[in-house]
Parts: sequence; structure tokens; C-alpha cells
Amino acid sequence: MESINCLKKIINFEEHPVITSRNNEKLKYLRKLGNKPFRDSENVFSIEGTKLFSEAFHSQMIFRQIFITEKWFDSQNESIQDSIALLNAIGISIVVVMDEIFNSISTMQQSEGIICIANKIEFEPSDFMKYVLLDDVQDPFNVGTIIRTADAAGIDCVITSRKTADIYNEKVLRGSMGSVFHIPVLQVDSLTEYAKALKNKKVKIIGTSLEGEDLWQRQPIEPPFGIVMGNESQGMSHEMAQLCDILLKIPILGNAESLNVSTAAGIILYDILRENVLN
Repeated sequence: MESINCLKKIINFEEHPVITSRNNEKLKYLRKLGNKPFRDSENVFSIEGTKLFSEAFHSQMIFRQIFITEKWFDSQNESIQDSIALLNAIGISIVVVMDEIFNSISTMQQSEGIICIANKIEFEPSDFMKYVLLDDVQDPFNVGTIIRTADAAGIDCVITSRKTADIYNEKVLRGSMGSVFHIPVLQVDSLTEYAKALKNKKVKIIGTSLEGEDLWQRQPIEPPFGIVMGNESQGMSHEMAQLCDILLKIPILGNAESLNVSTAAGIILYDILRENVLN
């Protein structure tokens, strides 16, 4: 029970009683953050799970409020407990919720016992050398996985269209495994206009197409470049395809008609970056 006693030391239970009702106003607010327009109006989003909390904490996210269960806190290592204690010490509200009530605010099949509210991420505008552009990629897990792959591959920035899944969607956050906190991800009103601006800065725009050059037979590609990944069913828009300086296709050796967009992104990213690293 030592860690629970530690929890009681960092939280004044008289001022912050344990939430025991699903209808608590703080929980109602948290549930509303599952709605994109509400997230946008409040300029905050929710983060669920220990790993995402840890990634956000070490990325110096600005937290607003943290919901935990005593069971979760009791099960954490000293580093995580110290993180919670530090946030509480600087005035971040720590809200304790009963285990059985916590499931009513969780988006996971089996809640871990921590959900945070944080300010949306702000990045300073900058010119980069390696971009990924997402042209209406709508599946949240695809978007999250592409962001994670781009982060792993050393991409500098991800640009998304308005119709691409919101990066603050819980499935995108979970799919990225915290990479949204490591790499700038910007949503723009017009991806084609953004691509035009990149071309004016001598950034090569690279797309995928069945009529494109075979990935294995292509010419070397050096930065700066932007790799476009299109919609799961329709691919890139016609306007975006017209802007591309290079079109590539991934060889299909079996009977599958196509590849999942996040798988295709990983193949193309690492194929292009491999020669840059080796050279």
C-alpha cells in the first residue's frame, strides 16, 4: 500500500475527492473530447494509456488535467509516479476516478487507468528536407501507422489534408505509439496548394501510381522531397498527381491487387531513404 500512501500525499483528497459517478461534469467534458469539433473549439485533446502519457510527458506536452485510478498509480514504477507527482506539484489537476467508473470514459476495450487532457501541439513553421503528404488518408490506424513509420525513418514533417483522419483521434494517437509527439504533423486547408508551395522551394513531389516508374528501377532521389500517399480506395487526387515530379509503383509479385497504404508508405520511405543513408 506504500504507493497508494504516496498518492494520498500528493493529492489532497478533501479537495479532490474520488469521482464515483458517471455523470460527473469533469467526465462529461472528457467524453466530449471524442468529438473533433469540440476538440477544435477547446484546442485540447485526450491521451489514454501509460505509454502515450510517458511519451507526452517526455515531449514536454502542456497538460491540463489527468484522470487516474489508484490501482493504476499503485502498479506504476517510480519514474511514472514521480512524473505524476511533478505535474501535481506544478498545479496540474490530478483527478482520481473509481475503477468501475473509469471504464465509462475509456476508449479502450480494457482501460489501463490513465487519461490526460493536454493542449494541442504547436510547431513553429519551418522548411524541411523530407516530407510525407497524406492526401485524404481516412483510416485512423493507417494515419497513425504512417506517422510512426515516418518518425522511425527520419522524415522531418508530415502534412495532412483536411479530409485525412484527425491526428487527435484516439485511434491515430494509439497507432502512432507516441510519434505524433516527436514529429511535426500539420493539417492544411489545401494539400495541393501546399504541394505547389513546396515545389516553388525546389522540393520534389513524389507520388504513387500504377502508371509510375517501377520502384526497383527508379533513378536515385535526393532531398528535398515530399512523398504523397493517397486515399485508401481512390489513391491520390487528380490535382495532386498532376503536381508530382516523380510517380512510382511498388511491384506486385503475387495475386493481391494492391497494398495497404501504410504498408506501401513504409516500403517507399525506406527504399528512398536507404540510398540517402548509404550514400
